[in-house]
Amino acid sequence: MERVTIVLGRLVRRGGERKDGFIQLFVSKRLIQGLATAMMGMFVPIFLYETTGEEFWIVGVFYAAVSIGYALFLVPGMTITNKIGFSRTLAFGIIFSVVQFGVLFFTDQTNIWYMLFPLVALMVGYRVFHWVPYHVDFTAFTKGGERGRDVSLMFATIAFMGMLGPILAGYIVQNNGYDVLFAIAVVLLTLSGISYLFVPAVEEKFTWTYRETLQQLFSPKFRNVLVGEMANGAEVIISLIAWPIFLYIVLDGNMLEIGALSTVIVAVTIVVQLFVGKYMDAKTDNKIQTLKRGSILYGVGWIFKIFVISAGQIFFVGLYHNITRIFIKTPYSAILYDMSGEQGNYVDEFTVMREMASHIGRAIALGLMVIVTMLFSIEWSFLLGVVAAVAVNAIYQAQRE
Repeated sequence: MERVTIVLGRLVRRGGERKDGFIQLFVSKRLIQGLATAMMGMFVPIFLYETTGEEFWIVGVFYAAVSIGYALFLVPGMTITNKIGFSRTLAFGIIFSVVQFGVLFFTDQTNIWYMLFPLVALMVGYRVFHWVPYHVDFTAFTKGGERGRDVSLMFATIAFMGMLGPILAGYIVQNNGYDVLFAIAVVLLTLSGISYLFVPAVEEKFTWTYRETLQQLFSPKFRNVLVGEMANGAEVIISLIAWPIFLYIVLDGNMLEIGALSTVIVAVTIVVQLFVGKYMDAKTDNKIQTLKRGSILYGVGWIFKIFVISAGQIFFVGLYHNITRIFIKTPYSAILYDMSGEQGNYVDEFTVMREMASHIGRAIALGLMVIVTMLFSIEWSFLLGVVAAVAVNAIYQAQRE
């Protein structure tokens, strides 16, 4: 089993710029910003759900608007990215996130309707100037044959932060309220923005027009990637939005219990995550076989979650789902980064299409979730997660073409 120290030790043998770039990107994104993400991830949807009078349709429409706005403005935003560079755009994008949490700090039930549009705009701005530069940089600072382990290290770090973040955030909200939590987010995100300034520059330039991007996005050769990314985006948004709100309902709004359960569940998955990364790098087919089997096991986890009614069941089902999640998300990400690395000078264009496809999937899933929750209780929206988990397998067909 490959330990984190061994994975990091491999960086020393890389070329200077690649090594420095990966380390700086890792520190900025997965350590500093990663802690902020781990603390805020579960609790921002819950905050919006509480503040809007526990109306899920409002939260669903809000996040759908973010995804649609992102898909619409991503290509125009690349003009700015071309001018200031991909790595520096990471620091620029953080400004939107810092202001977003500043707005959340002043948001309450009396002004929530006035704050929703600015929050949508800020979240769109952050995504436009963050995710494509991050994925392009990650592709540039890693290489084929090692990406499984690099992706595994990335997810293991997310898991580690997932141990610390939820219980800290739950304790803070329970004892001090959301204001303190959002203030901490502002500080951490500001530090990450400063850290991004030290990420080495990557020589990439987005060259497609809006029309060319749409033509390529819906072209036959991109179809399997489109389906896989839409499915992945749909599954991710169910995990990010529906599951935390479901926990809030089942646990009667006990923030500390929500955070503590999430922490314990995540803690068990770290060692498994590192093992999976090493296994996948051994042979390309390992990624495909792991993805195919993992998607079925993960889909079953969504079915289990429908019938959760207690804290004990949340723990066991959540543990199963987190472990099986490793066997779908790690190979999926490794395959996509390998495909990105094969694009030559079109890494950024390929990444833009990936991001647009993912958020189209998110918007569709959110629309369906709103409809489901109007007719049934929220847990029945997890059936969408089952369909999405199986559909991500389209990505291995894309790699074979």
